[in-house]
Amino acid sequence: MNGLAAPDGRIFLTRGFYNRFRQGDVTPEELASVVAHELGHVALGHSRRRMIDFSGQNAIRVASAMVLSRIIPGFGAVIANMLTGMLAARLSRQDEYEADAYAAALLTKAGIGTEPQKALFRKLEALTQSGTPAPAWFLSHPKTAERIAAIETLERRWVPQDR
Repeated sequence: MNGLAAPDGRIFLTRGFYNRFRQGDVTPEELASVVAHELGHVALGHSRRRMIDFSGQNAIRVASAMVLSRIIPGFGAVIANMLTGMLAARLSRQDEYEADAYAAALLTKAGIGTEPQKALFRKLEALTQSGTPAPAWFLSHPKTAERIAAIETLERRWVPQDR
C-alpha cells in the first residue's frame, strides 16, 4: 500500500493501495494525502536528487569496501554496504519529512487539513506491524509517531497565536 514519485514527475499508486481505496478502507481524503505527499517529492526534486546521490554512494561503497576489505578481510564489503545503506536511509527519511510537510501545507490550503494524512499513517502502521522494529538508522521512512509529531509541530506554527 503505497505511492511513488518517478524522476520524470509522474506519480503512481500501487494496486494494493488503490484496491484498499475501492474497498472503502481508505477515504478519498486519505488518498489525496498520498497524492499530495508524492507531489511533494516531485516538487522538491527528491527522485532526481536520489539518483545523483546513488551514484556518489556507489562510489563511496566501492572505495570503502576496498579499504575495509584490506583491514577486515571477509567483512570489509559487508561493513561498507551497511554504512552506505544507513546513509541512504537517513537521506530518504529526510525526504519523507519534507514531502510530509509539503503535503500537510497543500492539504491545509485545500481545506482538507492534516487529519486524513495522520489517520492514514496510523492505518499503514497497523498494516505493516511486523515483529521487532528495526533500529531507526536502517529505516527508509521515519517512524509513524515521529511523522505525526512533525506534522503537528507544523500545525502549531501555522495557527495564529493569541496575544
